[in-house]
Amino acid sequence: MQKAKILQIGEQAVDDEENILIFFGENVTEGLRPYSVVQSIDSPEKIELSVGDKVFFGQQEYQVTYVGHLVNQNLQTIQHTSFVFSDQPQEKLTSSIYLTPARLPDISTGMTITYC
Repeated sequence: MQKAKILQIGEQAVDDEENILIFFGENVTEGLRPYSVVQSIDSPEKIELSVGDKVFFGQQEYQVTYVGHLVNQNLQTIQHTSFVFSDQPQEKLTSSIYLTPARLPDISTGMTITYC
């Protein structure tokens, strides 16, 4: 289990029309910052997610249904992934984690994200 903290939520990072959240570490570029959720992971090099794992946004629990082949490497190096909230993923993105249920979590600055 690895924990992260949300440091910042870009002004355009949450869109109720899109069931996706884009997470980056603190070194996110200024161009991506408005569209990103900035996180700090305690020990990113230890993250190794797979199908069946869980991700908690605070107390909100989600089941991992797909892990793109670039996800673990990106989380370990630049703390980046896209969370896609979808019951029926069609076009699976290589840098994305697909989660159910298919609804965006309520997120806030300072919230703990738990990868387990």
